[in-house]
Amino acid sequence: MAITYTTSGSAVFASDFEIELYGGTQPDDTNWLDGNAGGSYPGSLTGFLASNSDGNAVAGVKLVMGKFTTVLADDETLTVGGDASRILAVVVGATSVANAGVELKTISAAGVAQFTVVGAPGANVTALLIVA
Repeated sequence: MAITYTTSGSAVFASDFEIELYGGTQPDDTNWLDGNAGGSYPGSLTGFLASNSDGNAVAGVKLVMGKFTTVLADDETLTVGGDASRILAVVVGATSVANAGVELKTISAAGVAQFTVVGAPGANVTALLIVA
């Protein structure tokens, strides 16, 4: 599955690349769920096997580089789905149009990014996202 991007208006966000950011084991490595299956750890809890089966786990953190291939409208939002459930941070790139730009207005508690548009910045505004 891949990350999906949905905007509230007519803008289209296209990802150039998505990189997994790790702070430990690889996402596909489930050895940590085995607990102490060997029973060799002093004071081990025999029969205790950790699990994350309630479905509440969030996706691993990813770095996304992409661009809005069409013009953003003022107050337009960007929502992620698929392999990501929320936007954690955004860095918006520059535009080549004088006296115009796109700025991050806010990221809601639900992880939806909203943008402020100044002037008429045109298409292909780049954005660097950190998503989970």
